[in-house]
Amino acid sequence: MENQIFDIIELRPATKHYYGDSLKMPEILLEDGLLVKAGTLDIPLGHSRYGGPIADLPKNFDYPEDLRFAAQLDLKQIAPHDMYGLLPKTGHLFFFADIMEDKGLVVYADIDSSELVRVVKDHEDNFFEGVLIKEAFATTEKLSDRYRDPEDEYEEEDANDDGLIWDYFEGSETSKIFGIFTHCQAQEQQILDVVNSDKLVLLQIGENGFNDEGVFSVLIELEDLKALNFSNCEFHWGQS
Repeated sequence: MENQIFDIIELRPATKHYYGDSLKMPEILLEDGLLVKAGTLDIPLGHSRYGGPIADLPKNFDYPEDLRFAAQLDLKQIAPHDMYGLLPKTGHLFFFADIMEDKGLVVYADIDSSELVRVVKDHEDNFFEGVLIKEAFATTEKLSDRYRDPEDEYEEEDANDDGLIWDYFEGSETSKIFGIFTHCQAQEQQILDVVNSDKLVLLQIGENGFNDEGVFSVLIELEDLKALNFSNCEFHWGQS
């Protein structure tokens, strides 16, 4: 089982993050010039992104007041890298979440970017900071990478038959679609139970330039994804 290899769509962020124009940030956070006001950036309508105050949504969409905008994916940018052929080829996926309650909403709309309407909600809550998804590409990951050598005699006591231990934090640095569920607070068997189920990682945003700390994940059942039913998704936030 440890030799399992998974096709994934890896996501890479743009360099600059942005926040609401009406907010005031501590100067120490602005010193390196990588966090800027949203109004200073050219953010194309419908471009894939994570978090922030700016969401490009379907016309007449009721923005959920109890959730924060977490992400949107332009499937014309993402789907060409889907080796499983499970994602819709066109349209957009929208993600809203409350990471304190592990709840959220996923909406799919098969419309062109030109049909979206920009909605701006400045806030200082979770997901206040946004970043565009600069790049998406097909690659793979291995379950064996979730195991490592023990670092001391105490860890050696917990080693498996191959002399390795489960690495709770491996995978946290990756942002992706599909592949191995990542949650640093979950036990090895809990992760393996997801891996061996029909649940798929619809979205994982990790610590590779998107989040400083923590991993945001959304799971979906395989049959739900095939049916474009996004009403039963699971939402997880893992942080040490």
